[in-house]
Amino acid sequence: MSIKIKKGFVNVNNGQVHYRMAGSGPPIILLHDSPRSSVLHIPLLEYFSDTFTVIAIDTPGYGNSSALSANFRPEIPDFADALAETIVSFGVERCPVYGFHTSSKILLEFAANHPNRVSIAIMDGLSLPAGDTDHDFIKHYMRPFKVTETGSYLAEEWTRVRDFQRWFPWFQKNKTTRMPLDQKTIMDTHQYSMDLFMAGSNFSDAYSAAMRYKPLPVISSLKAKCIFMAREDDVLYSFLDMLPNPLPAKCAIEKLSANKENWRLRLREIFNSHADFDGAGTFVPPNPFTETTDQTSIAQSYVDSEAGQVLVRKAGEGNSNTIIFLHDLPGSCRSDEILIKALGRGRTCFGIDLPGCNESDPLNDKSSIGYIRSLADILSKLNLGSIDIVAEGLSCSLALLFTFHNNNKVRRLVLDGMNTETEQEIIEMKSHYLPILEPEINGSHLHKCWHMLRDQEIQWPWYNGSSAAIRAITPDLDAWKLHVRLVDTLKQYSNAKDAILASLEINIFDLLPKTSNEVLIFDRVNDIRYAGAKEACNLLVKSTKKERHPDPLSRARQILEFLD
Repeated sequence: MSIKIKKGFVNVNNGQVHYRMAGSGPPIILLHDSPRSSVLHIPLLEYFSDTFTVIAIDTPGYGNSSALSANFRPEIPDFADALAETIVSFGVERCPVYGFHTSSKILLEFAANHPNRVSIAIMDGLSLPAGDTDHDFIKHYMRPFKVTETGSYLAEEWTRVRDFQRWFPWFQKNKTTRMPLDQKTIMDTHQYSMDLFMAGSNFSDAYSAAMRYKPLPVISSLKAKCIFMAREDDVLYSFLDMLPNPLPAKCAIEKLSANKENWRLRLREIFNSHADFDGAGTFVPPNPFTETTDQTSIAQSYVDSEAGQVLVRKAGEGNSNTIIFLHDLPGSCRSDEILIKALGRGRTCFGIDLPGCNESDPLNDKSSIGYIRSLADILSKLNLGSIDIVAEGLSCSLALLFTFHNNNKVRRLVLDGMNTETEQEIIEMKSHYLPILEPEINGSHLHKCWHMLRDQEIQWPWYNGSSAAIRAITPDLDAWKLHVRLVDTLKQYSNAKDAILASLEINIFDLLPKTSNEVLIFDRVNDIRYAGAKEACNLLVKSTKKERHPDPLSRARQILEFLD
């Protein structure tokens, strides 16, 4: 039987913390190492969900959690305070907490400062560096993650991911530093790379903080019940012999064999002994959308639709018609957050990551009608009445079809970059628009995705190298924006084509004359991607055509003027 893992967000002072959760019963909390995310603990989520509500948290700055701050260098006490705030936000009074490698130090500090909040702290793989902090080692180990305009960083970071899994430390490549481990599968390597790429410039925050942290003085002051453990195949196993002797009264050491099943059984025994079965009840996490959002931030949550979980971003709190924003394909709304925030001024704007994109679950019915039904269900779950829709790129066709089937629900429609290709061109796009992006051990899939996304800004369609396909515009080749789209495409590389094919099967020339709603069509002079804007306007009953402003804030003003 497949275990359902649900994802969510909780609101904290610095933004939001993302988590994965499975099961029911008393809560237990799992913390990952760096630069990973809660993806690391999916096997434990499945394993313990028969007895517990298992919550795996993304450390701030990692996975989908907000970073602590861009204005200071965080230390382990900062991450421990953030963990305390997160657990409070969950509404959990006291429970077992498990930390692995980097997070074992976060948990140590948390247990020292909040002994009454943790029934037992399990620190798996706690390093105990001797002497002063080796800043030169940290500098080499924590080579900054820098996105480059050429995409050259992709090769560097993919190689670093592979070397992380072969040598310790990864930058010292010799026979004595080679770890005696089987090579990771391509999927393990892919998941690791996605975690590293999501952390991005925050990659070293908790990692380097853990290397600077001095745990020995903290251990001697512990009042909480703690277990220090490691498996014998762990590179940090030897540090168990460096722990203080004697340990504080409520602390113990457990040396485990390399057998993973025995390790999991031991964890189960510990959790069974320290979880609050009497007061467990039914754990229900808070809904981040129930709190008011300001105009400088975006709140994220998942909508539990009939098709699965769909990631939704919310900006603003207004009384005017709600705006629904649909992103271009492939990718997500993450690269459009500036525009979404601007659209949320005086209104409420929801940006929906379409099913199969980024963190949204894929659909079983991958047809255009399947997507329309899914959107209707999402809006129903959000309790929305009349709406305006703003759609970009290949999502425009889906927005048009949704409007046709829900005419009484959609007030006005904004279409930015709708595909108006001929029937033959659509056939070609179905075959060529999204190449096979299955991970390759040499990392070639990263470059394939990067250049696809980059070329979309330069020529249309992106795979057409003729002079007739040149987009006579100043392309938006911002490296970080491309990086975001790359990550959010590759997270679900096998499903990324679903929404694209659903969009391309829609006959917009049949729908346009049947659309009675007011529609704004954006145009761009001399841009081949917008070549059909004039024809689309002529086919519509009520249409307005505007020259699209390249700046998202100015474009938001254009949209709001039309919608008002």
